[in-house]
Amino acid sequence: METRKLHYLIACISYPITIIHFIFGNYTNEKLISGIAFFTVATLIYVGFTYLFFKSETGKRVVVSGLLLASIVFIFLAFQTV
Repeated sequence: METRKLHYLIACISYPITIIHFIFGNYTNEKLISGIAFFTVATLIYVGFTYLFFKSETGKRVVVSGLLLASIVFIFLAFQTV
């Protein structure tokens, strides 16, 4: 199996399972909506990065830059909560 297809398969399997988890879990409406919204955005970014990575060399640079930017933001936010 190609790596690209494996990444798409992971997204196609994990998305419905996580949505079902949120729906049948013991969550308030606010947490249910925010959880589904967050995971939908995260899945779209994941699939978008996967598409761009396998599209061209420029796409690979965009993905690496995006991941570096996300890492820097997450590290900054981690220190803000301490």
